[in-house]
Amino acid sequence: LKITPSNKLYCRWKNKIDRTMVPSTTRTFLTGMLSVCNCKLSSGFLHHHSPPTLRPILHTAMMATSMPTDGCPLPFEIGPYSAAEVTVHLSSGADVGDGDDDGEFLSKLDQSIEFWRENDYTSAWVTIPASRARLIEQLSSNEDKENFGFNLHHINSTQQTIIMKRWLKDGTEDKIPPWASHQVGCAGFVLNNQNEILLIKEWSGPLSSRVPSRQWKMPGGLLDAGESFEEATCREVLEETGVPCEFESILTFWHRHGLKWDKSDLYYVCLLRPKSLELEICPVEVSAAKWMHVEDFLATEDHPLITHVLKTNFLLDGSIQVGCSERLTPTADMTAGAIQWPNREPYPTYSSIPRK
Repeated sequence: LKITPSNKLYCRWKNKIDRTMVPSTTRTFLTGMLSVCNCKLSSGFLHHHSPPTLRPILHTAMMATSMPTDGCPLPFEIGPYSAAEVTVHLSSGADVGDGDDDGEFLSKLDQSIEFWRENDYTSAWVTIPASRARLIEQLSSNEDKENFGFNLHHINSTQQTIIMKRWLKDGTEDKIPPWASHQVGCAGFVLNNQNEILLIKEWSGPLSSRVPSRQWKMPGGLLDAGESFEEATCREVLEETGVPCEFESILTFWHRHGLKWDKSDLYYVCLLRPKSLELEICPVEVSAAKWMHVEDFLATEDHPLITHVLKTNFLLDGSIQVGCSERLTPTADMTAGAIQWPNREPYPTYSSIPRK
């Protein structure tokens, strides 16, 4: 079978190529290669007849076209690791054409599961809008008559959808990893040229009778989706204290477990250099903010994380006089760099480099 522009395999593979992050010249090469190659390209062919940097892309495209989709009762997308992904529409009839209830959708899903099994798909995924959450009970049923056997995988609060999955390879280990188990936060260790660190106090207690928290701490919070450490730390400090900053490095981080909803926590302390010393606190979140010299902090405060940073990264324990003439330099920290695979954007990478 020759792949031609009118062939569905060509269209599906061409769409995969168009979505890859490669230069336009590379995309033109791939499309041209696609037009003349047989649809049953082998791994050996790819290994011997394609440039090394293009082989991963070609393998991905080949996998996307080698999995059959024609003949399945429900439309679906091919996901990673040979997964079949179905999206349920907001209205019942949109899933099955003329049908206006869930029964016909479930009937076609049952038939689709058999199709996916026969064609060597590893897992089935169903994305359900919150307005049709009634489907969850039926999909998760293990009764003999309605043994769909789906499990809840995660909830997308942004899109208001529920994602359920089913492992299709009976008798083998379910290889689908659980949904994200960690939250990621950051704190700004803001150190000015006088060796003062920026500290805040939050509010404690109910809104009607709240009081300032006991301890001084570093400004910080959770990363937003898609944010880097640099962006998140500088944003949090600016929002809470009004101080714009420049990111320098990561000093330390902790990894703890057993938080609310059984989450784990990664919390990074980032060294920042302030661009201004003027304070303008957020009164909703912060009760007070001030600059405090590191010697005064060690003599009067006991915040465990800040004390750890001063002792471990700056070798200060209160017995050494610091002064104000020269800004402290950490003995070791993690500075930003990058690693990069061919045809991919660089990945921010932080490495610990001892300072002289």
